[in-house]
Amino acid sequence: AHPSPIFIVVHLFVCHNADDVAETVLMNILRGDIARLRRCTAISTASEGDGVVPRCKPLKYAYEKEIVLYAYFKKLDYFSTECIYSPNAYRGYARTFLKDLESIRPSSIMDIIHSGENLSVREGVKMPVQGTCSRCGYISSQALCKSCVLLEGLNRGLPKLGIGKHHRLHEKILSQQPLTEREERKLKSVDF
Repeated sequence: AHPSPIFIVVHLFVCHNADDVAETVLMNILRGDIARLRRCTAISTASEGDGVVPRCKPLKYAYEKEIVLYAYFKKLDYFSTECIYSPNAYRGYARTFLKDLESIRPSSIMDIIHSGENLSVREGVKMPVQGTCSRCGYISSQALCKSCVLLEGLNRGLPKLGIGKHHRLHEKILSQQPLTEREERKLKSVDF
């Protein structure tokens, strides 16, 4: 499911900009996902486990507009096409809300990032533990990582298995148990 390492990678630099980070903070607040909320504002993730490459966000405080202008004036190859599925994605709603907020208050993107950085969780609150996928060994908060669930769904002819929340089926998948007729029917059809 995951590519085997060809290079020795010490750090992975991702191009998440201030707009991306603010959208992620908003989405995690709306979902009530405090575990991800704590991690999403970190400029660098700590290495958790063997073979996990720490990620760094050097553009965390750079606005998307600034990056586009820089690329334009430096005549760098730049494309700004958006995925055709993204307007209806959850992030699309957060992006629209954020842009509306920014038109009213220009500092809102940085304000949201700083709020996410300063949020703290009360002592004694039980946080989800980040474990590893029992199949491939990659980091996962579930028994199976999303890649393995997606592959299993494709291999079984159940494309919806990797889409949405089907954590209760992970045990069946791990133990190679067949799914009930109702479960299969629910996971078979994909509407485009």
